[in-house]
Amino acid sequence: HGRSVLESLLSDEALAVRRAAAFALGELEDAAAIPALFRAAADPDRETGMLAIEAVAKLGGDVVEAGVALEPLPEPERWRRLVPYLFRFRQEAKVALAVAALDRKDLEPSERATLHARAAFALARDPLPAAAEPLRPLLTDSDPWVRSLAARALGQVGAAEDLARLRPLLEDAHLGVVIQALRAGQRLIAEGKSAAPADWAPRIEELLTDSRSGVRLAAIEAAASWPAQANGTLADSVAGIAESGTGRERGAALLSLAANGDGRAGALVEKAAGAEDADVRARAAEAAGKLGRADLVARLLADPSPEVRSPAAEARLAAAGDLATVEALLEDPDEGVRGTVLGWLGDHPIASADRLAVALGQALGDRSEEAALAAFQAVLARAEAAPEERARLVSDLAKAARTPRYVLRREAVAAWKKLAGEPKRGEEAPELGAAQTSRAPEGYREIIQRTWNPKTFEIQTQRGAFRIRLGCRHEPLTCLNFAQLASSGYFDGLVFHRVVPDFVIQGGDPRGDGVGGPGWAIRDEIGRLRYERGIVGMALAGPDTGGSQFFVTLSPQPHLDGGYTAFGRVISGDDVLDQIRADDRIEKVVEVP
Repeated sequence: HGRSVLESLLSDEALAVRRAAAFALGELEDAAAIPALFRAAADPDRETGMLAIEAVAKLGGDVVEAGVALEPLPEPERWRRLVPYLFRFRQEAKVALAVAALDRKDLEPSERATLHARAAFALARDPLPAAAEPLRPLLTDSDPWVRSLAARALGQVGAAEDLARLRPLLEDAHLGVVIQALRAGQRLIAEGKSAAPADWAPRIEELLTDSRSGVRLAAIEAAASWPAQANGTLADSVAGIAESGTGRERGAALLSLAANGDGRAGALVEKAAGAEDADVRARAAEAAGKLGRADLVARLLADPSPEVRSPAAEARLAAAGDLATVEALLEDPDEGVRGTVLGWLGDHPIASADRLAVALGQALGDRSEEAALAAFQAVLARAEAAPEERARLVSDLAKAARTPRYVLRREAVAAWKKLAGEPKRGEEAPELGAAQTSRAPEGYREIIQRTWNPKTFEIQTQRGAFRIRLGCRHEPLTCLNFAQLASSGYFDGLVFHRVVPDFVIQGGDPRGDGVGGPGWAIRDEIGRLRYERGIVGMALAGPDTGGSQFFVTLSPQPHLDGGYTAFGRVISGDDVLDQIRADDRIEKVVEVP
């Protein structure tokens, strides 16, 4: 019903309505809207046309047909509308279009720079093999974001000779370029495309003491690809960090040494297993698994912190993925640990329908949704692996679909439909039903009134403070949720548990391992705020699972647009973002005038 209404609004006389309709059709996941969107692509309003093209791509439309739909427009206007969301198309034809768009001479210089960057993103995001050649010249592009994109992509589709092209980027002044070059080199070597080049090792060793924490971490991780006997003193430096470093850097050094087969790794991991820092012990569990140290893994499986037991469970499953191990691990009292096991069962469906029924029932009662979402995937995988249990699994999903929690009910119904197909005679399909809400219409009116104006918050950290302005008029429920948590002191003392240099910093989890939340979930409020650097978004385990975890982007991330609620942006203290390290404390979040 929503599709037909929105299609009619594509011809509304109001620009704001046409734009909203085009964007919304891309979110509905109904490919039947593509013909109407093709017509809207040539709308007199450029933004409506761009949003229509984006929606077509989201719905799986064909990029060549999109070009045809734009033919009524002058050629420069076609590029303006097609290129920004070219990355979303899946056909190989997008490579040639992106190459053609890299240096359009028929556009103004400012427009040309913007489209050049987006064309580069189309080549680099989920790169196709055909993109490798046009990506190589972009390693010396004047735009640092383009250089970092090209480096990242060549790590996926490049060849051995690209290590020599990537090496100069280790001297780049831009943080993101250095990080992506390090990761790309590491990946090319790990995939066997090249031996580790000797001329990288001295520079990587220098970067271990770089003033930028994200660069240091990337250098530690990359060092794993340089064999100890061939990298001079690099392995010694990494061992020093594993011995006396702190936090995530010490953990990364442990993993680097373990992956490299360094003879010192065993003793260092054993020492780290007794560290006070739970994050270090968690990385020790991962490293113990890589070293085959079953004794250390067993010791860490008894750790009081679920942050440690989860990676220890992964290590145990990787070494001994049998039913006895699964049974024992599913007895863990923590939902995060059990969620880890259920996630593994989604790829290794060895647990019986009877055992999955017990695990699913327990997960449906957990505080967060993550274990139950993993359980649904484990059920689907088991049905494919053991067709004789399919009927039992279908029945269990029908029971799960009676849960009062809408998000889980929705996933249970979707999984049931995948297994059962069309209901047989006398069989009733589980009904999704309406989402329950505790608010009357008056409550929503009050929320709109309370969030009509923007709100500004200062996030004070041990590295400094930055301020964010929330666009409350467009994302009122998310804004109010954040404001109420902040005013209650909820965030004070929590940590940024996830820091991915040149990507995001993420915090707001009371557990500190990415599984926790406030005990409730809010629905997504997907809008048109784009994920540039410094955009604040809601972290999710799946649609409508937001709670208290939020992230801030460290570089443009267009692929996140329209998938996660973006509800604010950093307005001051931008320099603090790149200084934040994993497990850094959020000292206080306060609202400011």
